[in-house]
Amino acid sequence: MSNLLKTELYKLFHSWYFWGIGIFNLLLSSILLLDSKELSSNLIMASLYNIPLLYFLIIVFIALFIGSDFSGRTLNTYITAGHKRSSIFRVKLIVSQIGCIIILVFPLFVHGIISQFYIGEKLFWNDSTYTMVLLTLFAMITLCALPMFFAFIFRDMGKTLTVSMVLFFVMIFLLNSESAQIISRIIPMGQLRLISLQKVYSTNFCLFVDFLWNFILYFIAGSAFLHTDLK
Repeated sequence: MSNLLKTELYKLFHSWYFWGIGIFNLLLSSILLLDSKELSSNLIMASLYNIPLLYFLIIVFIALFIGSDFSGRTLNTYITAGHKRSSIFRVKLIVSQIGCIIILVFPLFVHGIISQFYIGEKLFWNDSTYTMVLLTLFAMITLCALPMFFAFIFRDMGKTLTVSMVLFFVMIFLLNSESAQIISRIIPMGQLRLISLQKVYSTNFCLFVDFLWNFILYFIAGSAFLHTDLK
């Protein structure tokens, strides 16, 4: 499994679309700050507020990173080489999550540096700050789980991209509906918005919902990958 992990990490950090999407995400996030800065207490929170709008970039990344391995029969090669499907599935999830988190956190990191050293915003670290970081991390992990789920279910780049994009627009619509306050608590995009606005209803509830989403999605995706013949 360690060799698989090294191989996938090498592929991740040497893929042009990983770096391209990461830089494009930073540029778009910086542009969107012009509209969201007044809604949040500091630059980091304003950047966090924009993550749901940029979710489509994560969908594109996952569709390329996992979907290309199915279309290029890379996963078949791993299996032929003697690697267990369970190990392949775990490694692919781990590396995909690493790529997603880096893409999502990169603008927060850059904007945090700008706010600290150029704007003069002071960031105070206390128990509530650590709780916010934990909630943000779990919400991001769950945010990345949905396109991964479709990637392993459809095993096709085009279908993964299409279905995930449709759900993206559905979730954006729901977050702007009359039921937005309730829906925001149960979907990761909404949770990130609540965190950025410092309106989290319950930390334990959000963590439980994220855990439940991850368990269900990865259990179904893993079962499908383990028991379905690859083309």
